[in-house]
Amino acid sequence: MARRKKGFTLIELLVVIAIIAILVALLLPAVQQAREAARRSACKNNLKQFGLGLHNYHDTHNYWPPLRGGTSGGSQNEQLSGLAMMLPFLDQAPLWERIKKHAGGDQGGDPTAATFPHPPGEIEVFLCPSSTVPVRHTSGSAQKSYAFSVGDTIENNYTSINPSTGQIMRHRGPFGYRLCTRMRDFKDGTSNTIAMGERDLGNPGDLRDVIGHVSTTATTVPSACVATALNGFYTSGSQVDRPAQYWAFGAPYYNSVAICVPPNGPSCGTPLGSAMISVSSRHPGGAHVVFADGSVRFINESINTVNLNHPQGRTGGLNEDAVANNLGGQSPYGIWGALGTMQGQEVVGEY
Repeated sequence: MARRKKGFTLIELLVVIAIIAILVALLLPAVQQAREAARRSACKNNLKQFGLGLHNYHDTHNYWPPLRGGTSGGSQNEQLSGLAMMLPFLDQAPLWERIKKHAGGDQGGDPTAATFPHPPGEIEVFLCPSSTVPVRHTSGSAQKSYAFSVGDTIENNYTSINPSTGQIMRHRGPFGYRLCTRMRDFKDGTSNTIAMGERDLGNPGDLRDVIGHVSTTATTVPSACVATALNGFYTSGSQVDRPAQYWAFGAPYYNSVAICVPPNGPSCGTPLGSAMISVSSRHPGGAHVVFADGSVRFINESINTVNLNHPQGRTGGLNEDAVANNLGGQSPYGIWGALGTMQGQEVVGEY
């Protein structure tokens, strides 16, 4: 009798390959979701460290660091970010000592210069694992995925100082130029006021990508900023910068988020002028924020914002001059805006 040869027929082999392909197609999304869940958890833990760092800073100094401050005059000229001042409370005390002792006596000098004591590598707690870390700027500056909240008003580089009197002005949000907020200032409650939020590092391959990039369109109206983009890409204005690239420069453009345009929405502003920078991340559907009480929550990008047509900034509406002596008044930007104010007296519902 002729013996039958063992082996697969071509049809059987194709069936096996098809089954394997189907299994891979089914499992791959699950693997990707598991990885993103782990990255999202690590990102949340980073923000928790910032929240704890802010509280430890307050315990030591009896106030929070400013958005922007430092030594006056010299090459620094009060451009140092509060992020740098927080270094000892983020397990980065040696780097802070290098900044303080840098030649020139002005806390490291210009934070955008290559001569500033930048860390030799990226700092893990500064970066959200869900973001792709681009190549560093030519200055050698480290990058960061988190920024301070200026509340529901956009910030100008110097708007914390009254131009007529030179006095420090009060803010609706917890951070500003020369502003050192104390716990007693949170009349709305620390659990109802955002302290910091995520800001994505930006996609270096496409400057039109809304997340992590900024349109230079000049506007103080959130709806006008939203109109600069469509389906996640800018359609007007120039997109020439990634604000995440300067970790130690305290200008609002580089180290703040405004609580008006919802998460993952467009951002508008210029490096040394006014900036309306949105909270953003690569997490599907929203981004994390840390509240003044140290708790971290994920905010959906569809959160209620009510009236984005309301103007704000220095040209009208909720401008810094108008609220210099009056922090009260409900935010026009719904629940999202209410979470940005310290003394808005809003009743925050579910979100």
